[in-house]
Amino acid sequence: MLNGQRLSNQAVLLVLASLFLFACTNAGAPGAQFIKDCDVCPELVRIAPGEFQMGSPEGEFIPPEVPPERVREEQPAHWVKIDYPFAIGRREVTIAEFAVFAEETDFEGGACFGLVGKAWEFVPTSNWRAPGFDVTDAYPATCLSYNDFSAYLAWLSARTGQTYRFPTEAEWEFAARSGLGDGPAPSSLGAQACQHLNGADARFKGAYTEDWWPGLFECDDGYAAGAPSGSYAPNELGMYDVFGNVSEWTEDCAGATHEGAPTDGSAHQLESCLTRVLKGGSWAGGPGFLRPAIRGGFPIALHGDGHGLRVVRKLLD
Repeated sequence: MLNGQRLSNQAVLLVLASLFLFACTNAGAPGAQFIKDCDVCPELVRIAPGEFQMGSPEGEFIPPEVPPERVREEQPAHWVKIDYPFAIGRREVTIAEFAVFAEETDFEGGACFGLVGKAWEFVPTSNWRAPGFDVTDAYPATCLSYNDFSAYLAWLSARTGQTYRFPTEAEWEFAARSGLGDGPAPSSLGAQACQHLNGADARFKGAYTEDWWPGLFECDDGYAAGAPSGSYAPNELGMYDVFGNVSEWTEDCAGATHEGAPTDGSAHQLESCLTRVLKGGSWAGGPGFLRPAIRGGFPIALHGDGHGLRVVRKLLD
């Protein structure tokens, strides 16, 4: 009886553990499949294959603060078919996650460009642990270049035995649009936008400038600059901070437009690729700059206090 009772207790514990794991795995996103390869790895969500229209189609409403040349970068709109599944980070890589890599590899990083008043300036005293505003380990890792994150991804791949990489611009936009479901982009929600994202808002206005050419949200998201990862409501896939907080590096070369872009989800590669595309907009982005189609380029060796990473991991099926 004693041995039988022990087996029964073990069985109960296994069932409870399984139920707990299932509940954690599916919390906040019914039907989503979450993946975490190690205790210091970013948590991922599986993205199923699909087809979508990438970029900004003619006639789509775009806030007037977005300059015409920026709109042209989002065109021509084109259909992309991604016929493979992939996993993408639920959150932007955090300082805590990046710090494990930094400690194991003696990574130091460098100073970055930070927003000072109304313009970005090189701030010699800044770095990924002190980007120019107060942070904790829960904040997204920023002030890191494309090259820095390349080293992190190689380390993460070696640690897990999986293939971690940058998202392509098409993969990023597909996941972002999929996460919206049938709803609008959070940046178009007016006073409710600050429940969903961290952008240039009333708190930003008070800390930086009232005359901000990208425009301001008419609400208060609680932070003048960056915010801890996961501070706002997730999208329908369970992803956080897709729009705002920090812009996210992608694998694509930063070309002038979508002319000649691949239609299969792969990265747009050019002969010279010293700049890469950033997606999603940052904590300094106004409503017109926190949209699925918005795109910007930045040199791969430079650091910005609004630039981070959402990892992608290859899936076999």
